[in-house]
Amino acid sequence: MRSLSAVECERLSRWYGDVIALNDLSASIGKGVTGLLGPNGSGKSTFMSLCVGLLRPSAGRIEVLGEDPWDNPGLLRRIGYVPEAPAPWRHLTGRDALVRGARLTGLDRNDAGRAATEGLRRVGLAEAGDKLVGAYSHGMQQRLKFALATLHRPELLILDEPLLGTDPLARRDLLHLIQDMADDGTSILLSTHVLPDVEALTERILLLHHGRLMAHGEVHEIRDLLDQHPRTVRVATADPRRLGAELWSWDEVLSVEADEDAVTVRTRNAAAFYARLQDHLIERPGFTSVTSPDDNVEAVFEYLVR
Repeated sequence: MRSLSAVECERLSRWYGDVIALNDLSASIGKGVTGLLGPNGSGKSTFMSLCVGLLRPSAGRIEVLGEDPWDNPGLLRRIGYVPEAPAPWRHLTGRDALVRGARLTGLDRNDAGRAATEGLRRVGLAEAGDKLVGAYSHGMQQRLKFALATLHRPELLILDEPLLGTDPLARRDLLHLIQDMADDGTSILLSTHVLPDVEALTERILLLHHGRLMAHGEVHEIRDLLDQHPRTVRVATADPRRLGAELWSWDEVLSVEADEDAVTVRTRNAAAFYARLQDHLIERPGFTSVTSPDDNVEAVFEYLVR
């Protein structure tokens, strides 16, 4: 099964006892960015673990960059991986963590030091390099994991929920980094619950549900389905009344409701609203999160069932 695809799998399955995590998956993932979508328990993390050789298939076959990933350390030098877990080596400084990561990829001490400095700069942590990783915020840890995964300029970058819990500024910066790497020829597999994360980068998706491939193709087909329904967006902020008053005048907004610590908005044009909101919040301190119960993959499945 030789292919020019970044990832090629044929009737791929993985089970744990009686639990089937991935069931008879056949797919081909090419260059550029591909979104891997699915709710919790859909098989996304299992598939990514198979791609990087952390798991062995129970049945079927998988090739990554033309090679079998299981028990293949040489292949790992061509792959970057950002897991959902917290950043490693919390007892080290960010710089020392990157130097250790660079040495593990095979760089000598001098080259590892230079790679660490460049990695910190690339992800916006240049001024935090001497701070302990354990003292990093969640967004800073996500940036550090990106730096660790890209020190060796991988051919394939595998991202498991890389933007989960990040603030709008970190999300914007990391999206730009992903796009820049894709533009430079890196193949990227991005797992997420949130459709705007994928839509900002690519039209190509794989949609998993209960370990099976439910759909593959272009994300606009799912977006068209969701756009038939007004969406709810909740913005947590220190001054909800002020933010609510500012958002009320926007053409994209249908309604605004402010409570003690957040503003809840109904919007008729989610894509335009998110783009405008991101720039708006970056200029205003005091917000803590942006969430939407209607903009995740669980909502997609609810609409599909209906």
